[in-house]
Amino acid sequence: MTSYPLNENSGAESQLYLREESVRASYEIFLLAWRRLSADCDAYLTLHDIGAAHHRILFLVKSYPGLTPGRLQSMLGITKQSLNRALTELKSLKLIEQSQDKQDKRKRPLQLTPQGEELEKELFKLIKENLSQAYKKLDGRAVEGFRRVLKELSTP
Repeated sequence: MTSYPLNENSGAESQLYLREESVRASYEIFLLAWRRLSADCDAYLTLHDIGAAHHRILFLVKSYPGLTPGRLQSMLGITKQSLNRALTELKSLKLIEQSQDKQDKRKRPLQLTPQGEELEKELFKLIKENLSQAYKKLDGRAVEGFRRVLKELSTP
């Protein structure tokens, strides 16, 4: 695996981040960071017989109270069939449940069960520990810059 140095220069030299080598370096770092963030979670998920897709669902349902399956499908960019399969598994494990919206009976918002809340809390604790360790080594501007880049990547 190639290791590319980070370019911490400012001004005109900062445009070097647009070169292929720099973009490759950024992507490599992103992949390695993702591996680290998910490694601790993967071991924990295995104990509960669920995978990364289930984790993403638990996280988003926790983050967006009243989230509907349609909106969740859109956020995850997966097929209805894939989402339904994962939701069925999470429901059978009593980690997630659906209810009928009081104002619009067609909507069936998702919510975590108490067991789902506890599992999501434990998984997020692992991610928070890793991110917090990295954040502590940086200043607020670097963390904000990181978030801005991720936000741009996540916006269609």
